Amino acid sequence: MKKALIWLVILGLGGLLAWQLTGPGDTPAQRARPPVPVTAYTVVAEPFHEEVQALGTLRAWESVDITASVSQMIESLQFDDGQQVEKGTVLAVLRQDAEQASRRELQATLADAEREVRRLENLARQNQVAQTELDRARTLASVTRHRIEEVDSRIADRTIVAPFAGTLGLRLVSEGALVTAGQRLTTLDDLSRLRLDFTVPERRLGFLRVGQTVTALTPAFEGSYTGTVTALDSRVDPVARSITARAEVLNPGQRLRPGMLLEVVIRGPERQALLVPEESLESRSTQHFVWRLDAAAGQAVRREVMIGGRRPGWVEVVGGLAAGDRVVRDGVGRLSGESAEVRLVGD
Repeated sequence: MKKALIWLVILGLGGLLAWQLTGPGDTPAQRARPPVPVTAYTVVAEPFHEEVQALGTLRAWESVDITASVSQMIESLQFDDGQQVEKGTVLAVLRQDAEQASRRELQATLADAEREVRRLENLARQNQVAQTELDRARTLASVTRHRIEEVDSRIADRTIVAPFAGTLGLRLVSEGALVTAGQRLTTLDDLSRLRLDFTVPERRLGFLRVGQTVTALTPAFEGSYTGTVTALDSRVDPVARSITARAEVLNPGQRLRPGMLLEVVIRGPERQALLVPEESLESRSTQHFVWRLDAAAGQAVRREVMIGGRRPGWVEVVGGLAAGDRVVRDGVGRLSGESAEVRLVGD
């Protein structure tokens, strides 16, 4: 009986204390949650460009390793490091003494064979020689010409020329060195324009199209470079779930170099869109919510929305809001439940 009496006294004192703290008309929960101070943003339709950002790698428009096609000693090198060359410029000459001697011998043989053909043709017009003898002389001259072409081909293998106009890389050999077939002497790149390869997620495949303008940025230089999408890969990477796109980028001053990593920004066509600040958005898995203000009732109601594209600091809303709606901007983190009492500040 004594313990029960003590508990009754404690409960009575607790109830009296709660009544004094909350007042006769409020509950403890109501007294503990005063209106939350928030700021508001009015949703309006604004011009909007959807953007896709990616990282891309530069490649030369044309690129080749300058190599020897035969094993031979280098007789002369006719280029410098980083030199600009035109198509057909002689870069290196390998030793070709034997081939040049064979060519001179064959040229002398051809000259003699052609003289014999002319002599027999004069005799044939006077019916003083058989036609078969004339045909044999013509065949010998023709065979000699083909042998000269063969020697010219071997000489060309020993004369290394630029296959296209471009910029040479660093020289990797010296005169007098013995090079083997396939050994690299230098590199040649066409830097007047570059190929920019970048990947985007497969879910953005519908956003990409040939002819789209891209903007490329690099921390190495100020400003941006403009390019055009020229092709999309025919396959999606089944592991990364991404697709590779290629753009052509102009290279004024040839400052950009193959192998550089660039930030790529692709902008879609301009349209009118409803935008809300990023801080107004609550995201849970694949669901997104905002707090819509009811100023007359002094409340904010939690509403699910569908989002579209993004730009720094802003999110496009494609469903769940209308132009003129007001949403909570600052103070979202202090709201909970399906609705909450709020107090506008700075409005």
